[in-house]
This record gives sequence, C-alpha cells and structure tokens, in this order.
Amino acid sequence: MDLKKKLKRSVDPDILFLEPSEMVVTSELRSVLSMGLRDIEYTVGPLITLIDGPTFTFNFEERKRLLLGQIRETDRIAISRIDLIDEKKVNHICESLEVRKNDLLLMDRNATDNLDLLSRQILSMDENIQRTI
Repeated sequence: MDLKKKLKRSVDPDILFLEPSEMVVTSELRSVLSMGLRDIEYTVGPLITLIDGPTFTFNFEERKRLLLGQIRETDRIAISRIDLIDEKKVNHICESLEVRKNDLLLMDRNATDNLDLLSRQILSMDENIQRTI
C-alpha cells in the first residue's frame, strides 16, 4: 500500500496494474484494497485472475483450494500461454474451474496484440464491475 500511496502522490497514474503474490485469494485482495482507501481515493477496476495454461494441472492438483479461492469473486479469468496447450487441455481447465470457455480470456504468447486485447476486454466489461471497494 505504501508504494501505491507514493505513486498516487508523485505520478497519479490513470491506470495502475497490480500483481499480488500467487498465494493471495481474491477476497483477501479486496480487503487489502479497501484498507488503502483510508489514506487515498481510488477506484478499483475489474480483478483478473491469471492462470498459466501449461502448468494448470500440476498447480490445480497441488493448490486446488487456493486456485478456487482466486477465481471466486474474480471479475475475469485469463489463461496465459494458450499457444502451448491444446483444445483438450483448455476444456480440462474449464471443467476443473467450472467455467465456460467463452468466459475466459485466452492469452497467446505469439500474439502481438495481447495487451490491446486485455485492454479492450477490461473496457468492455460491465461498468458495474468498476467500483470503489
């Protein structure tokens, strides 16, 4: 939170992406973000959970409760390195997480427009998601 305060005071960015430790569940992240509102004012946009496609099966077997806690209350799920897995693996991820493929943001390492795609996805999300915690 201290870094966010310093950035707000010195740079005051329009958008700031934060990447917490992989050991944080979404509800904990929302709590921390709300505590920061005591000192500075900001709006929290959609929370996106990033899942690594190629290592999903191992991670899900080892940390199932953590991964489920990360996708619970998230606004969007993105699967990274989609170019390294096949359709069967994508379907396995969907079944494991109980989500539809159309609800996932699929990120390809070889696509040059990944950030543009992510930005469009964020901007096109329901305005109700953008909220002050």
